[in-house]
Formats: sequence, structure tokens, C-alpha cells
Amino acid sequence: MNEDPTRTDMERWIISNLNPAPSTTAELMYERMESQSGRCLPVLYEPLDHTKRSHWHDEALIGAFAHALDDASAILDVGPGDGWPALRIADRFKKIIGIDPSPRRVRVQRENAERLGIDNVEFLVMDAEEITFKDGSFGAVTAASSIEQCGNPEKALQEVFRVLAPGGTLAMIFEDYDSCLGAGEGDEKLRSELTSKEAVVFYQVRRKSPPRETWYALFLDRERLNADPEFLEAVENINETPLELEGTPGDDGSALRSETFGVTLLAGFAPLVADTKYFELNHLTSGTVDELLARVGFTDIRHLDHRMPELLAFFDAAQSAGKLGPDGPVLDVVAEVFGISAVERAGEGPGDFVIARKPG
Repeated sequence: MNEDPTRTDMERWIISNLNPAPSTTAELMYERMESQSGRCLPVLYEPLDHTKRSHWHDEALIGAFAHALDDASAILDVGPGDGWPALRIADRFKKIIGIDPSPRRVRVQRENAERLGIDNVEFLVMDAEEITFKDGSFGAVTAASSIEQCGNPEKALQEVFRVLAPGGTLAMIFEDYDSCLGAGEGDEKLRSELTSKEAVVFYQVRRKSPPRETWYALFLDRERLNADPEFLEAVENINETPLELEGTPGDDGSALRSETFGVTLLAGFAPLVADTKYFELNHLTSGTVDELLARVGFTDIRHLDHRMPELLAFFDAAQSAGKLGPDGPVLDVVAEVFGISAVERAGEGPGDFVIARKPG
């Protein structure tokens, strides 16, 4: 790993003492999730409910995706998670193929498609950095918070550009680190996962400058951990432990200094560590995504805010006025209109929903 001066004391300790091996988000994150969305997505997991703000938001995003893709006959969805947005836009297009590097995610996607009776969407285990389809195979590509999860986002976008037909559209939502991290420079977090066979301590670091996210996974010897009640209790008590990022003043004293508490804690676990892995992501911002897309070859780059503020303001006003009853606005129609309107008004950034075209 490179000698990055922005690395925390805990990172330097892990690198020096545990020699972490490189891994991926697919292995360390998405293979470990039963449901990437927590089984809360409307339509995929529960019926549309006109009284739920999140359902209005979801319907508007689906309308935005569908409108941005025009009348493409074949669509590629990169990293669909639980099958979103592929399964939600399936009734509007002839053929959709979703690709994901995580076999577990693909199993969930296929199960959801079968349960919903959707047969025009195919899900394949495939890395976005090594897409096996021929040049120009798709009229449009969607990607929802997935490009930045690749080890090399530029390579993934180069592959997306290659498989797009001339004149084809990319519609993607990305995690804008300028917005995600707010006014702070970053954050740190510890958490643990324990099963009957496995014990893992995760350490997560997010930085704004440069926009970087790193996860370290410390796999503990479960048998030795079981034999040491004190260490077992310590691991069980790690639950989304907040850490005070170095150089960031504490707000209320609730966060613990990483270079004291964190290093001491991990040093105590060190004799029980059987293996250590990590992945590192270079995130996008509204200030860098246009440059990257243009470098790859995309043109006509436009932005909108995926949070759909106008729609949510409409929902809040309707709710306050008591207009969300059975005779209130029709969710799927009104929300989609807001989504379409957002695409029509899309322009220069900032905005974390990006629409771009491959020159035709």
C-alpha cells in the first residue's frame, strides 16, 4: 500500500503489523449482505404505499431513469444490488442485463426476478472493469451507486463506453463525496460481525481530500476467541463504534480518539488475527465526475439531484395538508412526472445523478 500522508494511525498500525492483502467490495461487503437494501425497496419487497415518502422518491427515480434512457432496446445495468433499477424499469424496455461481481448479489437478483415474475431481465456474475459483451451491444447503461465501488472507476467507465452503441446513453447515480461527508474532512468507524464460524472486526476510513474510502477486515481465529471470554466480550461490544478522525475536534466527547483507543484495541486483538484484507476506493465528486466522463469520451453531460428536492417538498406539503388519503394524488403518476421533469431540467453540476451520451 502506498505511503499516503493522510492515512490514520490505525491504518499505519494495521499496514505495519498485519500486512493486509488486497480484496474487493464484492468480497468484503456485498457477499456478506442478505439484502443490499435491507429489504425495504418498494415493489421489489413491499407494495407501493402512497403514504411513504421513500416510495414517492423511489418512483420518481425510476421515472427519471426510464425517461433518460429514451427508447433503448437493450439496457445494461451495472451493479444492480437487489435488482434496482433493472427490475423496476423492466416493464418499459425489451431486454435488460444486470452485471455484478458478487455471486450472492446475483443470486438475490435472480430470486427477486423469479418471485416478481419478470422474465426479460437477466443477471450475470461479471466485473464492470472486464465486461465480456461486444462493442456497441447496448443502447443504454444504468448504474446506481456502483461505478465508485469499482477498484478502478475509470476502467469501468471505459468498458461502459465501449459496450454502448453510438448515440447511447449512460444514466448513473454516484456518491458525491463533497455531499456525503458534509462539512467534515472525513470519518472513521469500527464494527464487528460474529457468526458461529467467523469473527471479523471491520475498520472503515472515509476521507474527503482526497476522496478516498478504505475498509480493513481483521478475521479472528474463532476457536481461540471463544476460549478467551474477555476478548470475545470486547469484540461483541464493537458496534458501529464512532471514532474521532485525527485532526477533527470532537463535538460532544462521544467519539473516541482513534490513535489511542483504536490502536490499543486492535493491538490487543492482534494475536488472534488469522487473516487481514482490505479494499480501497477512489470516490467521485461533482468536481471530478465530468472530467472523468469527458476523458473516457462521453459528451452532453448533464446533472440533476437524485434526492428530488421538489418532489419531496411536494410530498411534505401534501402530507401537511392531509391530501395523501385515498382521494389524494396518484403516487405513480405524479412522482414519475417529477422524475421526468428533473431529467428535462438537468444541466451543469453539481448533481449526483448524471446523464451522458456516447457520440453517435
